[in-house]
Amino acid sequence: MIIAIVGSRNMSRYGKDVINQLRIKNYELVTINIMGCNREIIKKCQKNNIKVTIFEGENFEKINNDVANYADVLVIIEGGKNSGTLLLAKNFVEKNKLVYCVPGRINDDNSFACNWLISQGAIPLINIDQII
Repeated sequence: MIIAIVGSRNMSRYGKDVINQLRIKNYELVTINIMGCNREIIKKCQKNNIKVTIFEGENFEKINNDVANYADVLVIIEGGKNSGTLLLAKNFVEKNKLVYCVPGRINDDNSFACNWLISQGAIPLINIDQII
């Protein structure tokens, strides 16, 4: 299984803690090379010799589509109200692929995307072993 994992550019301590809990040895991971959670995911994979495919570029619409075509499921760790993560999730949904979101505190700006997506039908990732 190929799992795309993304998060907020403005990673919180909570986001970093979630990344550190991920046990991802038996899967290929995909992420987009931007700052914050995504770069933390890349560092963790490289440190632990986990295969990670990194998508880069200036055209985020194309990158989001490429990631959604490549990966089997999407895991979202964090994202703000105007997060590009919402567009990525839309691409996965349009391709009938599963979207998992880590729930967050309702008063935390970085939790908006995940909490809103859960309210729209995304699967809450409440146990780190649920899919990974």
